[in-house]
Amino acid sequence: MAVLRELISWPINVARTAIELPRTMERSVREANQLMEVSRKQLEVMRRQADQALEQAERMNELLGRVVKLTEPLERAQRGGEVVAEGLKRAIFGAEQAVVEAEAVAEEAESAVEQAEEAADEAGEAGER
Repeated sequence: MAVLRELISWPINVARTAIELPRTMERSVREANQLMEVSRKQLEVMRRQADQALEQAERMNELLGRVVKLTEPLERAQRGGEVVAEGLKRAIFGAEQAVVEAEAVAEEAESAVEQAEEAADEAGEAGER
């Protein structure tokens, strides 16, 4: 009886499968196309993120360059301050020439500080843009 049932249902199942095959194929192709579209969108998002990261890295590099420019006058001012201190020490102990040298170095230090302030103002203005 079971064999007879299988013999009768087998051609029906084959016919049903043959009828459903185009729908199944269409569904599979549609799902594959949807997955490809999702993948394209994800790749585009990743590409945009990579572009943004590159732009940000370029901006950071530019800002670091400005920081280096700003620190140079400050370092000169610091060295000038050390020279001024040495000159003042000699001036206190009576060396008149040391006083003249200390004043010259102090003027250089003040000039370096002004340059640093100008550079900082320019960097601040550039950063606001």
